[in-house]
Amino acid sequence: MKSDATQLAPYFDYLDQIANLELKNRPSQQGGTAIRYHIARQRQGNRPLSEKVAETLLPRLNGGTVILTTGTGNPLWLPDGETDGPSGVAVLTRVFGSLGIRSCVLAEARFLPGVRAAVRAAGTPLLDEHSWPYRSNGALCLPFPTGAEAAPGFIDALLSSRQDWTAAFFIEKPGPGIDKQFHNGSGERKDAGWLAHAHSLASAARKQGMPTVGIGDGGNEIGFGVIREALFREAPHRFGCQCGCATGMLDSTLVDVLLPASVSNWGAYAVAAALALRLWQRELMPGWSEVADSIRAPIEHGAFDGYTGLALPSVDGISLRGNRAVYHLLEEVLDLAMTTRIGKPAAMIQPGR
Repeated sequence: MKSDATQLAPYFDYLDQIANLELKNRPSQQGGTAIRYHIARQRQGNRPLSEKVAETLLPRLNGGTVILTTGTGNPLWLPDGETDGPSGVAVLTRVFGSLGIRSCVLAEARFLPGVRAAVRAAGTPLLDEHSWPYRSNGALCLPFPTGAEAAPGFIDALLSSRQDWTAAFFIEKPGPGIDKQFHNGSGERKDAGWLAHAHSLASAARKQGMPTVGIGDGGNEIGFGVIREALFREAPHRFGCQCGCATGMLDSTLVDVLLPASVSNWGAYAVAAALALRLWQRELMPGWSEVADSIRAPIEHGAFDGYTGLALPSVDGISLRGNRAVYHLLEEVLDLAMTTRIGKPAAMIQPGR
């Protein structure tokens, strides 16, 4: 008889495939999703990456605190952030809270209002520094200071403030290339002084033995250092930049697991589904109404869709209807897996929402 893990393997594959369903309307970006995912999977054990994230976290899911970092933009186009990233953080924060794990959410001060609103919209209570340590299901949102000089002190104080750090996530968070230059998804240079140097947190967390997870959709985000050389070698024309850096727009930060996705939010949703599948807890997934609210919420605080530049509840040019379809497909995978029972009682099977 096949083991539970063997029987579940196809479902993790489905989660990865859904998170990497490419819906790009820019010719220059079409086809890149498959390249990123294929190389990332090949270089990380040739297995579903959502499953790899879940299994990396499982031994540490006994309480504690998770760090989740997001927030991106630029002074002219996205001064208050975008709709990709906050919702992914919000869904994972909700899942971790359901497991009795508190969340520490980090973003630049200019992006933090939208991120806070997304986390709250998904149902996680936002707490202050006095009450947060006493609640296992809440989130503390802190501003990550900008510029290289501010990062070390902030990171040292953060990591020394607790002994129960469980993992660190970097979702749609830009990281620098080997030339220490930051870029956006179009290969344009970002002002390093305008950004939080969260890649330094990834390095510090790894040194402390904390699992680190990068989720991104372009190659310029924290975590793509895992496949930077292979990716640039495979398609240098696709991942070049507009300023002539040696390896183009690609981030150089190493993490323990990199999950590329078509949309970063979708990668985070897939991780949430993978945890629900691996723990056999269908109810961990928030309902779509909360997820939809977490996409809308940052717009009220100045965020835009990063592709269209419009203050609409779309993500990377994909409508709310499209995001709903993707989320429901992830839920469908869980429902299909639950019907296999795999030795579990029928009472544990949850109906789709």
